[in-house]
Amino acid sequence: SDGVEFCPDLDAVRQAFDRVRDTSVFGSTKIGEKNEAVLVQEFAAGTEYVLDIVSKAGEHKCAALWRYDKRSVNGSPFVYFATEIIDAHNPTGQAICQYAMKALDALGVKWGMSHNEFIVDEDGPRLVEVNCRQHNTDFAPLTSACMGYNALDMLLSAYLGDEPDLPLDTVDMRLIWDDLPVVPEVGAFGAVVHLVCHVEGIIIDVHDEVIEEIRALPSVVALEVYPEFSVGNNVEKTINIRSDSGWVHIINDDEEQFQQDYNRIVDLMPLMFSV
Repeated sequence: SDGVEFCPDLDAVRQAFDRVRDTSVFGSTKIGEKNEAVLVQEFAAGTEYVLDIVSKAGEHKCAALWRYDKRSVNGSPFVYFATEIIDAHNPTGQAICQYAMKALDALGVKWGMSHNEFIVDEDGPRLVEVNCRQHNTDFAPLTSACMGYNALDMLLSAYLGDEPDLPLDTVDMRLIWDDLPVVPEVGAFGAVVHLVCHVEGIIIDVHDEVIEEIRALPSVVALEVYPEFSVGNNVEKTINIRSDSGWVHIINDDEEQFQQDYNRIVDLMPLMFSV
């Protein structure tokens, strides 16, 4: 999330409005494109979930349910620490899936990917957004490992699965839309961990031993520290997804090991860089 601000009063709303209007559109392909509008929403307290859905002719199927771990750090109230795959075969997951599909129906979404965010409290899910796009992370390796397929494969099945003349050498690579469950079965624990930078200034040392300790954890399958976080570069503390210092993919069949490794990564984040 970019440009999300918590506003306790009207003065804070005015200041946030000016800041958001003055920034570029995150992910835009148009050079210099600025935000032209600012959305004001009631603050909803609870746990935030994301549901990725693929639709075919109005039939919706869940690709993956995720739970955000956002924390208050570096003076910012909503900093990503992890985006974790969650099993939707429980009352909370089922409520989110049903709510999301009703929202897509109400909006007339019949085809393609959608990225749907919710806050869940004791009263159930509350809609944050419906966005007709893919999840803005490298989700495919994680969901393929944890569920056996991913939303990109589902999208190809939705649009091209009924074509009669697809290349024969792709038969074993295709998903059959009618065989896909409405809610996927999750066979492992997985998450994207966002590497949070806790320092600001010119980097004088990147502590490779800390990064290698993270890499060696049993659940870690991939890791990247962004090139901007190199010796001699001026960096800022992480306050949003734009200012992450990198990412880690973690996957494990064992929940205890998975959680232990995640906690260790969080503990090591403040030690990665010296300024």
